[in-house]
Amino acid sequence: MLPPAFAVSIKAADGEYMVAVVCDDHKDVFGLKVASLQAAGKLPSGTIHFDRIKAVVTDCVTGMNDDYIDIELNRGINSDRKI
Repeated sequence: MLPPAFAVSIKAADGEYMVAVVCDDHKDVFGLKVASLQAAGKLPSGTIHFDRIKAVVTDCVTGMNDDYIDIELNRGINSDRKI
């Protein structure tokens, strides 16, 4: 399973409609599918727009002891808890 790489929207005369997120491998095929759905009148007419999704990473959220208990005891997964 590939991570999403693009948010797909249609820029129409009356606004912009987000229709999906898609990975790099399926971008071109999905663009063709959206165009065919527009031609059939099932999606609004307009320009198909692909916005690259940016990954956001943060280390400012720290786990509470209850989180580690859930991970280690209830799920049976070792964590990086510092004792």
